[in-house]
Amino acid sequence: MPKKWLLLLLFIIISLSLMTYQSNRKYFLPLESLSNVLNIFHEIKISLKDSFTSPFKRMLLKEQENKRLKEELSGLLKEQQKWQETFLENKKLRELLALKEKEQRYVTAARVIARTVEQWSNTFILDKGLSDGIAKDMIAVTDKGLVGKISGASNSYSHLLLLSDINFSAAARLQTSRAEGIISGTGFRKCRLKYVPYEEEVRKGDIVITSGLDLLFPPGIPIGFVSEVNKKNIGLFQEIEVIPFADNSKIEFVAIIKKG
Repeated sequence: MPKKWLLLLLFIIISLSLMTYQSNRKYFLPLESLSNVLNIFHEIKISLKDSFTSPFKRMLLKEQENKRLKEELSGLLKEQQKWQETFLENKKLRELLALKEKEQRYVTAARVIARTVEQWSNTFILDKGLSDGIAKDMIAVTDKGLVGKISGASNSYSHLLLLSDINFSAAARLQTSRAEGIISGTGFRKCRLKYVPYEEEVRKGDIVITSGLDLLFPPGIPIGFVSEVNKKNIGLFQEIEVIPFADNSKIEFVAIIKKG
């Protein structure tokens, strides 16, 4: 303990002893005075201890309060995220249900629960099957357009062959010029519109729809838009690339309709 604190303590002890003696007007009692001094010393010790530990206690309480607030904030953010996810999911389902009102061939809506990982194969597995009315060769669409067709179904699940798969093909036409061709997958994002005669005028941005001439896909379903046209050294037909309206990487739900 620093020297100045010792001097202060000694001064306090002497002063209190004298005050006790004068107030009682009795003989000086060493033991009683010593007891009083020790009590005072104990109080001073407690006071010094409290003054030293109080800031740390306040820091601890503040840290505990911050921890509690962080946990509450984390819980609120999780709830917000869950609510946001539910809102978006309901929005997608409402968009599909809107198709039900204007599409007489509507069967059901299904969720995508798995995707293939092979380079050339592009398929989805859906959470509904034969027991829900889904059958082979039915058509899958979203509010944006054609997604693909059902290639197989079990009682509770079904396989959806996507528009981008190399084994996919459908009769199609250009919406404006009405020129006909066959849309087929490439295994990648872009598809090809084949067998459009060389003399037909095709521009970037032209919309491609199903023609219905294959008796499988109903006519008029939007497929995508022309992204590239090549007429150089390709013989009788143009080489036309098409980007589908429906982006496979963002599809979570599809509406299933009967074939044409």
